[in-house]
Amino acid sequence: MIVLDRHRPLAQDAWSELAVRAAIEEIATDAIADFDPDTFWPGHPSGEREEDGDPSFYKGAAGVIWALDYLHRIGAVSVAADFRPVLPKLLERTITDFEASSSADYAKHGSLLRGDMGAALLAMRLAPTPSLADLVHTRAEANNGLPIRELMWGMPGSMLAAIHMAEMIQETRWRQLFEVQAALLLADLEDTPQGPLWTQDLYGQRDRFLGPVHGFAGNVIPLLRGWDWLTPAQQAQVAEFVPKTLAANAWRSEVGTTWGPRSKREKWLRICQHCHGAPGMVTTFADAPFATPEFDALLVDGGRFTWAAGPLIKGPGLCHGTGGNGYAFLKLYHRTNDPVWLDRARQFAMTAIVQYRDAQVVVGRGRYSLWTGDVGLAIYLWDCITGEPRFPTIDVF
Repeated sequence: MIVLDRHRPLAQDAWSELAVRAAIEEIATDAIADFDPDTFWPGHPSGEREEDGDPSFYKGAAGVIWALDYLHRIGAVSVAADFRPVLPKLLERTITDFEASSSADYAKHGSLLRGDMGAALLAMRLAPTPSLADLVHTRAEANNGLPIRELMWGMPGSMLAAIHMAEMIQETRWRQLFEVQAALLLADLEDTPQGPLWTQDLYGQRDRFLGPVHGFAGNVIPLLRGWDWLTPAQQAQVAEFVPKTLAANAWRSEVGTTWGPRSKREKWLRICQHCHGAPGMVTTFADAPFATPEFDALLVDGGRFTWAAGPLIKGPGLCHGTGGNGYAFLKLYHRTNDPVWLDRARQFAMTAIVQYRDAQVVVGRGRYSLWTGDVGLAIYLWDCITGEPRFPTIDVF
């Protein structure tokens, strides 16, 4: 079931907090040194369409700026830069890029990871103004009337934005918006032979994904993060349907459990990464404020599958890299308090550092992206030191 050509062996480097701290500082220093106030950062020749000057939160300048500020804010790095002067240009270019690279109807709504809602959230963190808060609200509210039910582009992302905004400026309108969208999201849940699921209306196609970026898990993320904003009936509904859907879509084997739509079994069982497969499902649902023996055993078995698969050849990053897979172990450590998961997360961390350095030698510079590049890895490395998993964009902003 595990496709070996997608994975690589663990590095043999023993865990060293000193070496990990040095790698985090190195990543931040390199990113700051390679920043240009006019062109932002160069793209990476990885084959994943990372263009020069990408402004987005997912794989461009907004995400890198946020990560560098966050790493300095929490004391993970000593280097810092003042990015506030480039924020107006960043917002402007985000709109231009979003409209150019998305279908026409997508420009009507707020996208957390690709649109100016994410860039405005970043600006609210660095240089807050009432007009920026209004922009976030306008973009988030637009999702009420649009059919896109997934985290990167649609309503679950705007619900996360509302949570982050409420943590920053404590206004009642954010909870009110969240409550409206939570009701809409839950009303769209469908009973299917594979358990309760949402249908994604995405890129001109309708499908049912499971993962935390485009699918079921991503839709549940804001419901878990905003748990205290749900009504008791909604909390009971989530606690009932999540274990049911995870059990109905689980693929069990001698090396553990992974997840994928039954309609495309062969394709999805090949993939074991954060955005599709066991790691992202474990990372998402290990934070659930409910438990049963069967549910917890399923999550642990997903961690077992992720460990058996090993680090990803694709790179050290979050969305589809070794660091993203390692977050499943950190989340299981947090949920179970079993030190074996922290040890496994740290073994993945040491391997990811080797991958980061090897790629830097080949390309001659770093990879400047939050979800697919080096700064996302740096945040994972820091969480391996502290043992407290805070997945970027989701758990912290």
